Amino acid sequence: MTVFLQLFLSGLLLGGVYGLIAMGFVITYRSAGVFNIAYGQFAVLGAFMAWVFLGSPTAPRMPFVPALALTLAAAVVFALAIERFLFRRMIGKPVVASFMLTLGLLAVLHSVVMLVWGARTTAIATPLPKGPLFLGSIVLAREYLLASGLALLLAAGLAAFFRFTRLGLAMRAAYENQTAARCLGVRARRVAQIAWVLCAVIATAGGIIIASVIGVSLLLSELVMVVLAVVLIGGMDSLGGCLVGGLILAVSQQLASYYLNPLLPGVDGIVSMVLIVVILLIRPTGLFGTRAIERV
Repeated sequence: MTVFLQLFLSGLLLGGVYGLIAMGFVITYRSAGVFNIAYGQFAVLGAFMAWVFLGSPTAPRMPFVPALALTLAAAVVFALAIERFLFRRMIGKPVVASFMLTLGLLAVLHSVVMLVWGARTTAIATPLPKGPLFLGSIVLAREYLLASGLALLLAAGLAAFFRFTRLGLAMRAAYENQTAARCLGVRARRVAQIAWVLCAVIATAGGIIIASVIGVSLLLSELVMVVLAVVLIGGMDSLGGCLVGGLILAVSQQLASYYLNPLLPGVDGIVSMVLIVVILLIRPTGLFGTRAIERV
């Protein structure tokens, strides 16, 4: 029972981080209408930019707060640039057109990261304490506990932004009905800009959180596969579904890696695919996705 609780709690902590990172993908899809397959590269680029300002634990460069501020500022500039020069022309176009553009962006960003930083893995200097945390007979990773706490705080901030601010309400209105929103004075270009900024900032924050645990490397780009699994499970247009989908995915992976891997080696790697197939067969829009209603 102790092992099960430890696996379950570890999955919950990791799932909170997964859910936060997936929110950036959902925001871009909802508000800008872009299925951003290059999202994982945003996290990689953000983590490497943070490493440029922060340095490694053995060779720190700047204090954490100003370094984080500079990293997020760089993420905002990057987001505004790609929205202005790449995706502004995609407003109102079919989703497949912007999807193909994100495929090209993925290849370009991957090449840029390889050219500038290479394929190395390096530690990043963050104030997150490391080491085991003992809760009776249960042992949890201290860095995952703090990372999950930060992810939940950021998720709560996003929820408050969309619920209580004029800009957040405008973005929700644009998603529900762009034509009606424009008639009420909501500008589609401004909504798209804010969506891309939030996407880049969330991806950067998620990349830093994950990099503080596993290091900075191109492996962070694999987060896009985790994000896709989370949003397909929770729903492509549901922020709350991101958290639920992240928790379901992470707990399932933890349990499968311990209980099923000895019997079926590598089964933990296909857990996400199995969950996606099962859930989409039962509910094609995901657990919390909105079902389209059409009049005939």
